[in-house]
Amino acid sequence: METTTATEEELQAEARANEDDLLAGLLAAANYKADEDETVEIVISRNKKDLFSFRIHPLSEDDFNRCRKRCTKYVKSKSQAGIRVPEEVDTVRYRCMLIYEATVPEDRAKVWDNKKLWKAKDLATGIEAVDILLKAGEKNAICDKLDAISGYELTEEEVAKN
Repeated sequence: METTTATEEELQAEARANEDDLLAGLLAAANYKADEDETVEIVISRNKKDLFSFRIHPLSEDDFNRCRKRCTKYVKSKSQAGIRVPEEVDTVRYRCMLIYEATVPEDRAKVWDNKKLWKAKDLATGIEAVDILLKAGEKNAICDKLDAISGYELTEEEVAKN
């Protein structure tokens, strides 16, 4: 049985190659919002007819938190010396905001930020457009899909495998 010992130079070359692979993997992981493979097409169909479609990408935890904060009503606590505490979250606006934020920019401009739609329906924001264009169940299904692609439904086994 013949054993070969790698030279110090070979070990360093292998370490450099592995380091480059690691860096490539890290950069790919950080680019999930812009990665076409991470986007999902949503098609809105009613009465067996496709009305419109748009693509969503995963959101970061910071994106979810920022949307939640913007949709939360705060009050001053009487028992905690006037400190602001959350009172309630406007869940309808929160879900609309998540869908708006997750929509890829090109589709957001065409669908939610469509100025002709705004004028026809007397809207002021794309978030209002999300609200009037989607039924409650459609918003719920899209938010479920958004959670899934953002990693909130991964099992430990899937995390280890992926």
